[in-house]
Amino acid sequence: MKIALEIGETEKNLVEFTFNQLMGDTSIWVNRQQVAKRRRLFCEPLRESYKLQVGVNEKWEVRIEKQRKQLVGGRYSVFVNDRLVDVYQGV
Repeated sequence: MKIALEIGETEKNLVEFTFNQLMGDTSIWVNRQQVAKRRRLFCEPLRESYKLQVGVNEKWEVRIEKQRKQLVGGRYSVFVNDRLVDVYQGV
């Protein structure tokens, strides 16, 4: 699963979230710089949340909630300043 979104009105920031369910890798990038990386091979939780702050002059709080389905895939909810922006479904 790959998610990319641009955040900001005057100061644009690119937030990218990638998750590989087969390998268990999760990465978060802000403006092409990696800010978080996690690897889980077994016992992936049913629900996981990632929070980060984006921007220098224009501050935005981004939260990505990952909800795992029983076998394969998941639901990914993206919040900006505690407001739901988008929901993605996939593997």
